[in-house]
Amino acid sequence: MGISSLATRYQFENFGTKWSGTRTNAQITTVVVHHQAGTNFNSMPEIWRDVQASAHYGIGPDGTIRAYIDENKIAWHANQANNYSIGIECTNTTGAPNWQVSEKTIDSLVRLIQDIEKRLGKKVAVIGHRDAPGAATVCPGPFLYSRLGTIRNRVNQTNNVNTVQNQPQTHDQIILASPPKTVGNYVGKLEVFNELSLGIFRIGAWLVPINGAAHLNQGYVFWMDADNPDVEIGRCRSAGIIRDDVNAAYGLPSGLRFGLDGTLDIRKFAGKRVFPMLRRTNDPNGNTINGQTVDIRFPEYVLTIPKR
Repeated sequence: MGISSLATRYQFENFGTKWSGTRTNAQITTVVVHHQAGTNFNSMPEIWRDVQASAHYGIGPDGTIRAYIDENKIAWHANQANNYSIGIECTNTTGAPNWQVSEKTIDSLVRLIQDIEKRLGKKVAVIGHRDAPGAATVCPGPFLYSRLGTIRNRVNQTNNVNTVQNQPQTHDQIILASPPKTVGNYVGKLEVFNELSLGIFRIGAWLVPINGAAHLNQGYVFWMDADNPDVEIGRCRSAGIIRDDVNAAYGLPSGLRFGLDGTLDIRKFAGKRVFPMLRRTNDPNGNTINGQTVDIRFPEYVLTIPKR
């Protein structure tokens, strides 16, 4: 029987048969993270009596972990990924559009995944429900989905699974896994920050409004001086890039152009250390307009313009 010692059985396999078959530990390769789409932890798994759905675990806002189905039984939670995955439901603390979860929930999620890996004796992939093959959903919601990179990093940093050697992350992998940042009613995510060729640097990202905030017409990426953080090294206007994956995650209409991308030749600043900044503004030149500009800075990611 596969049940984490961190979990308490709760209505364990007593809500109608909403699972199928059995499998071995060797067949489990993935953990799928869900949000409950509700704030009542006690409603699971009772809500599954009337629907064809289930999950192996649920986590409450206070970090309590409950077991609903043996890990070696196939829960119905992630479409084509059911056969090889363990499903974990995270109870929300707020409703739409952000569907937030508590930090205690995230802490318990990390511990539970670590425990699963230790008992399996191997690393597992950690994905959101929306990333499962055949899924057509925004689950686990924008808040939790934006934290998956951090959750993966926390699992890897502190777990000691001897059967798999963690490979050191490259700069590009670190940037891609970096978590989104929220500034007021805007969320931005850095996805690319590198040197494409001699002195040509690229920034790729997105920046979206939430909670009904203004869309702001212009998108820019900036290279800022890491040693003088208010000094701009250069900027590049971004053509509007459609990112419907991001639009869907944040409950925005499809077709909106909130993707950002820009390249700049900054060879003349050789030796300078730079970090990326994203901006949306109503100024066509990319300048600040009071109340109509939002900046999201990433000073934790610095590159040095090489001298050659």
